[in-house]
Amino acid sequence: MSKKAIIYARVSTNRQAKKELPIESQVESCTKKAAALPATIEQIFLDEGLTASNDNRPAFKDAVIYCEAFEIDYFITWSSSRFARNKRDASYYKSRLESCGTKIVYVSMDIDISTTPGWMIDGFMELFDEYQSRQTSDDTKRSMMRNARSGYWNGGVPPYGLTAVPALDNPKRRRLQPVPEEAEILQLICKLKAEKGMGTRSIARKVNSEGLTNRGRRWAISTIGDLLRNHTAIGKTVFGTKSQDTK
Repeated sequence: MSKKAIIYARVSTNRQAKKELPIESQVESCTKKAAALPATIEQIFLDEGLTASNDNRPAFKDAVIYCEAFEIDYFITWSSSRFARNKRDASYYKSRLESCGTKIVYVSMDIDISTTPGWMIDGFMELFDEYQSRQTSDDTKRSMMRNARSGYWNGGVPPYGLTAVPALDNPKRRRLQPVPEEAEILQLICKLKAEKGMGTRSIARKVNSEGLTNRGRRWAISTIGDLLRNHTAIGKTVFGTKSQDTK
């Protein structure tokens, strides 16, 4: 009698995703593995654009719950790093799957974690996966801090008054530049705060009474406060504790 299996596949949010096995290929390889066991695939769970350094992965959580609810024999995934890149989370979810009788199967590694040698190798891979995740995070932070020091924009939605454009000195990077009509309103808001000592409520009332909008919407008190606290809006690119004037 064929046993039951689920497939879990994931790709990351960061630039390392380009180096990972595409999610379609992961599913294809996992499907072949299920046929070889043999096992019938009950469900396929996909997390696209999510890191495994924490357990904030909806499909992954659903996969574990599904195994617990429907007595699934195999949790098939491409590798240990697809399962988790945090040793604490890996141990927690492996314990849950073990409790409900679900065996984890890695397609890229032929190990049986129910055996002592397999358990040892799997434990080593947990440490290695977390090490790689931490190293990637450190490298990314260093790169983004270097970008900030050079005045480049690290991404995301530019704040009111600014837009991101290709940098003249490096087209692969982006710098912020003022949006003229928005910059005038931003300067007025800063002036009302710095020179007039007005609070956010008074500033919002003032700009709204003059028909000055926040990209077509009335200015909210909270939006004024957020804008005045935004380092980027006042001319600095910031990441971590490093900042650089964008002037």
